[in-house]
Amino acid sequence: MNGFIKENAPDCISCRFKTNCIFSLLEPAAQKAWSEAKLGRKFSDDEEIYPEGQHPAGIFVVCKGRAKVMSSDARGQQMINAIRHPGETFGHIAFFADTEYTSNCQAMGDTVLSFVGKKPLEILLDTWPKTYKLFLHKLAGEMRSLQHKLKDTAYKPARSKVARAMINAVSFKSKNTPNPAIHGLKRTEIAEITGLALETVVRTLQDMEKRGIIKREAKCIRILDHAMLSKIADPHARK
Repeated sequence: MNGFIKENAPDCISCRFKTNCIFSLLEPAAQKAWSEAKLGRKFSDDEEIYPEGQHPAGIFVVCKGRAKVMSSDARGQQMINAIRHPGETFGHIAFFADTEYTSNCQAMGDTVLSFVGKKPLEILLDTWPKTYKLFLHKLAGEMRSLQHKLKDTAYKPARSKVARAMINAVSFKSKNTPNPAIHGLKRTEIAEITGLALETVVRTLQDMEKRGIIKREAKCIRILDHAMLSKIADPHARK
C-alpha cells in the first residue's frame, strides 16, 4: 500500500486503544505475527485513504485520529456511512468480499493508520484459525449496527439522529468525564452522517444549546447534559 512503511507502524503493546482493537483478542503468537506484519502511515485532515472502486490490498486499523467512510450520489451529495475511531478495523468488508471499495475513505484530523497486507493477513488467518471467528463476530456486529441505523433513518426524528451522531463522536479522552467533548466534527459532517439537510442540523444544535444540553465552543461541542442527550437519541430505550 502506497506510503505505508514498517518504521511508522505504532507499537500495539503500548497503545492506549489496544483494548478496543482486534489485536487484544488475538492469541499471543498471533499478536506477534500481527505486529511483525503491520505497516504504518500518517495522514493529514481530509487526506484520501482509498478511493471508491479501488481493490483492497489488505485491511486498516485506526491508531490515532479518525477515518470517515463516505458515499456520493450522481449529484455529488455525500453521506458518511461510518466513522472509524482509534482501535477500529476498516476496509475488511471489501477485503473479505474480494471486491472493490464501494465508498471513499478520508482522514478526519491528523490520523495514524496501521495496515496489514493481503498475504501476511492470509498467513495469519490460516496459521491461527480462531482469528477467523474474531472477524466473523466483527462483521456480524457491523451488520447489526447497520440494521439499527436503517431503522433510525426510517423512523427517528431529526433531533434523535443528531443526538446519536454526537454521542457516537465523543472523544476517547473525555468519554467518562462529567462533560464529554466532541472534537473535529463539522455541522456538514453531522448532516452527512444523519442524511439531514444542513439547515435542519443547524436548527437542532441551536435548540439543544438553548436548552442547556450542549455548548458549542471554538474547537469542540461540549455535552453539558449527557443523560438528556442520550434520552433524545433513544427516546424509547429501556431504563
